[in-house]
Amino acid sequence: MLNLREPDWAYVARSLVKVLAVTAALFLAFGAVDRVLWVFIDPSDDARIGEVYGTAARIANPDKRLSYGYGNGPRLLEASYTLRGEPRRAGPSAGWTDHEIVENLFGGVRAPSLAGPTGSLKDAIDFMDPDSAVDKEAVRKTIDGLPQTLAAVAVVEFAHPMATERLVAFNRRHTLCGGTGVSYIYAPSYYDDSDEPASLNAVVWNRDMTKDQALTDLTYQCETEPEAALAEFRRWVGLLDEGDDFREFELTYGWLADTAEEGVVYGLVVDRWKLADLRKLLDDLEVGTVRLTDVSFDLGKVG
Repeated sequence: MLNLREPDWAYVARSLVKVLAVTAALFLAFGAVDRVLWVFIDPSDDARIGEVYGTAARIANPDKRLSYGYGNGPRLLEASYTLRGEPRRAGPSAGWTDHEIVENLFGGVRAPSLAGPTGSLKDAIDFMDPDSAVDKEAVRKTIDGLPQTLAAVAVVEFAHPMATERLVAFNRRHTLCGGTGVSYIYAPSYYDDSDEPASLNAVVWNRDMTKDQALTDLTYQCETEPEAALAEFRRWVGLLDEGDDFREFELTYGWLADTAEEGVVYGLVVDRWKLADLRKLLDDLEVGTVRLTDVSFDLGKVG
């Protein structure tokens, strides 16, 4: 017969206490090392996550207003930066959401909710093709059939890519002013399943993308804003390293560097413009088409 004995509960208890003590000691040691990093790590290393990857997230996600971000401080194995944003819709705010960007000890980046645009704005950018013929009359009829006071989010596609000088002249013709409501599409999205990577997001730029709007009040330059925007884009690209990990945003260092060097604009993402103002652009030969992605009544101005 088997000789079953009662377990030595005192021994079990002592072993459990030892395990808990070791676990607590490791936890405290980890926390202490983590706090020591604040002394020895250059704060600019943490700030760079926001400046480089926070800006990359804004570039790759024009369907979101990612206007405010904050760093979460250096940690032992990773550092993180949190962006606050909302969907880019024509109507009232749909509420803010936090999007976290995490860089690990080896330079790899995780940003699962910031892989790129979705929905109608993504489709409008994906359809951009300066060489394709577009029935502008059909677009005019669509816009004319709607109340002209509606607010809209739209993509304005140029008939041909514009260098900065032509875009400044375009702005002067239409009395356009730079600001948060105008972003420049420096490169359309890219797909080629024979290449690596097979797809890349469009490069959509607004000069405030390197700033936190809650902390910085930018002065825009109205008709000549394209010059300042391109200069800021090139300054930002100059901060990047070839080893920066932009895979989560479906961007690459080479894609961004080549786009900055080319410096032409394929179109605009316009935010909360009146339909009447968009309609005027259709008569300009420089405009290929206008693709509406959202419209809404401005309820804040009713009554």
